[in-house]
Amino acid sequence: MSELLPVIPSRGDLDWCWYLRRQGQIGEALERVLHDIGVMHPGGWADWQPSTMTDTGAPVEMHFTANQSVISLRTEVEDPGKHPSSRTAKVCDLITELGGVAPPVALRDVIGAIQGAADLRFGAWLGLHHCARKLGMTLFAELPANGLELMGLFPATQIMATLEKFGDGIRPTMLGYHSFSGQTTLYFETDLAPQDVIQDLVIPSGVSPVPLLRNIGGMLDNAGAVNAGLMKKLGFSYTIHTDGSLPTLALQISAKDVFGSDAVIGQLVRDFPGDHVAAYAGLADQLFPAPAGKSFHGDVGLQARGDDSPLFSIGVAAPWNCPFDTI
Repeated sequence: MSELLPVIPSRGDLDWCWYLRRQGQIGEALERVLHDIGVMHPGGWADWQPSTMTDTGAPVEMHFTANQSVISLRTEVEDPGKHPSSRTAKVCDLITELGGVAPPVALRDVIGAIQGAADLRFGAWLGLHHCARKLGMTLFAELPANGLELMGLFPATQIMATLEKFGDGIRPTMLGYHSFSGQTTLYFETDLAPQDVIQDLVIPSGVSPVPLLRNIGGMLDNAGAVNAGLMKKLGFSYTIHTDGSLPTLALQISAKDVFGSDAVIGQLVRDFPGDHVAAYAGLADQLFPAPAGKSFHGDVGLQARGDDSPLFSIGVAAPWNCPFDTI
């Protein structure tokens, strides 16, 4: 990766580029990585096709977590318009090039078997986070909805028992592999109501369902009667730890489905205490109005923490002025 030539943003990513530079050396380091993989480059692929990662089509999404000052993002690694069948291999190669440890061959074989000849939507994304001068990377590999039968290849018996209880009501969506910790995160979604599934979803993690249900209820109350009925699906994930401890459960809820607009969810995030607020405000303050019917905000995350309130997070699409936007 080049360390000498200056990063020159293209027209589409200019605002996004300046946001990263205002985050200091950590932001500049992430900007360099994005430039080198082609996301931020004059005439690069990111100017041409919309991404399915974000509602606006931007190929990069920032992630802000309460009480954490880590700069974290998720990015495409090549033109989203290309067939995604080779995307997992490309992300694994990039992790190695950036100094990380790619997933073991056995895990890559499992991912290949699950993806197989499926009709993939994105194939794989690359996660980047920078803290204490250390770059962390995550492979986010797509899991087709019909791949649930192969999930038994993972050593998570209690998770499988919980999923099997709901049968076709649960769909796998993604697998995350964290390059430094070696932890694996399995992502799913369901159309079932939260109150019908959370009591069972917490069992593999040994946590209480009460704080999760209370926080979701509070968000729906804040959304108001008009939007409260728009929650179309519930996402959830289990992080499987290498030390054998119980997996960590997190829930994901679409901010757009529940809150309807960037303004409503934006105020909720600003009012939420935590070290993320300054970095979030720096990005939110420069967002141009989203195209009609679109939202910059992605999923609200709630990570279970025993009997304590869950850890809050939010995804926000980069302010990418793509030529396919209609403003």
